[in-house]
Amino acid sequence: MVLPLLLITLLVASVTDLRSREIPNWLMAAAALAGIALAAVEGRAGSAVLFGLLASLPFLAAALIRPEGMGMGDVKLVAVIGLYLGPAVWIALAAGLALAGLTGVLIALGRRLPPSKTALPLAPFLTAGCVAVLGFTL
Repeated sequence: MVLPLLLITLLVASVTDLRSREIPNWLMAAAALAGIALAAVEGRAGSAVLFGLLASLPFLAAALIRPEGMGMGDVKLVAVIGLYLGPAVWIALAAGLALAGLTGVLIALGRRLPPSKTALPLAPFLTAGCVAVLGFTL
């Protein structure tokens, strides 16, 4: 039950982020509540919430420091990913951010712009990192 719910959440977040550069609050709230409930059933609600909070803190700092660079939807998405993945969230985030960084640099080089002038929706890259981690852990 956990895997399909997470994958559906990631898919919807990625599609909406690509289309409108927003991640719906209703989606993040529903996924977070479901993630906490499922973690509680498994007896790991405390650690799930802890990983969700810890994973989202650096993203929250980045969003507050430079709001034009990252939205709060990304912060909430990272928190949800942490709820579901637990300690593996760090690997998923590293993979997703590395892929986003590489893609951004390649696009910037292709357009002959500085990388700081290249904006990408983050949800698809975070999704890719999660799917990679899930692929290795299944």
